[in-house]
Amino acid sequence: MVSNTSEKIHTRSINISTYDIGDDTVLVEGTLRDERLRTTYSLTAGETFPPGVIHNLKIRLLVRGKDLVVQDVDVDMIDVPSDECIKTRESLKPLVGHRIAPGFTSWVKDTLGGPRGCTHLNALLLAMAPAVVQGYWALKASKPISIESMWDLPDPSYLIDTCWVWRKDGPLVKKMADTLKKTTKR
Repeated sequence: MVSNTSEKIHTRSINISTYDIGDDTVLVEGTLRDERLRTTYSLTAGETFPPGVIHNLKIRLLVRGKDLVVQDVDVDMIDVPSDECIKTRESLKPLVGHRIAPGFTSWVKDTLGGPRGCTHLNALLLAMAPAVVQGYWALKASKPISIESMWDLPDPSYLIDTCWVWRKDGPLVKKMADTLKKTTKR
């Protein structure tokens, strides 16, 4: 066990909020903030850097409809360790028109990863994806859900095998399948 007297040297915080902007659309805003808590030394020039914010990044996604299609993306890079980082600001533009659906993580890594983008923006984006789903569900579930209106929701199979509670052989998935059998798609 690590002692509680250990000195903290770095923090990362990720915050994500979802907003109902009408017309079956949500705005999902995520921030990633890295802060070093002690002086560090450069790997390339022998410089020293005082404690402070290393990354302060913000992504805003406009997501519409039950298929969770990204309509727009905006990136703010408020604090970055190098001016070179700013060149990746547009790296998330391929998201526009893409669905947040199973396989999204692999798509992000294959399309936006490595030298094609910013690892910190991608880490924030991957943290935001499940929050997009959760936020859109919160929008739809803020009104009573009837069996007939279930077809206006994102595909509930997105949830299967995402965690223990939603395992494919678990009671919640069985209950969901039984509920879906009670209705037919319009």
